[in-house]
Amino acid sequence: MKQPRSYVLGLSIGTFWLIAASTGFSTSLLARVGTSNSRRALIAIGIAAVAYLAVSLRQIIVAARTLPKEPRTEERRALSRRFVWIVILEVVGIVVINTACLYLGLLTWFVPVDLIIVGLHFVPLAKLFGVPRYTALGVAFCAIPILTLIVVPADALIGSAVARYLISSLGCAAATWLTAAGNVLEIRQHLSAAP
Repeated sequence: MKQPRSYVLGLSIGTFWLIAASTGFSTSLLARVGTSNSRRALIAIGIAAVAYLAVSLRQIIVAARTLPKEPRTEERRALSRRFVWIVILEVVGIVVINTACLYLGLLTWFVPVDLIIVGLHFVPLAKLFGVPRYTALGVAFCAIPILTLIVVPADALIGSAVARYLISSLGCAAATWLTAAGNVLEIRQHLSAAP
């Protein structure tokens, strides 16, 4: 099915953000490990991320240049407003939950519960944007941190990094990259079908 420019461009920009944010967050935690294996992993992830971001950026540029512009409708404005509200609720949720974790002394819960909240925000985004992959991504963002909290002891470290932080963030980053791959393939189909 042919999608309008706003959908393809939005999916392209969203894909770039998914890759950049997941890479930045997970590699910042991986850098804390401080072992030679973690440094090699950082280099490999960095190279892969640059390539992935280049493909995504190219798709944004191609979509912006080649697809016909559409008038800004009230429906698109309403979609933008709903997106902003979902993000605001996500940020408020993170602040409230982090404050509760701090108050309760659950410091190793910060990253896992933040990822769960991010996962919950993907569920309405899937419906809002018409991208079913985001529902699966939301489920992964909830399941991976929950399993991490259940399985990994609170005091466990990997190198100098808190194990719960690292495992949950790397797992969610992997799920994000898989979702982004689906987006890249879908965008490629839309761009190749464009006149």
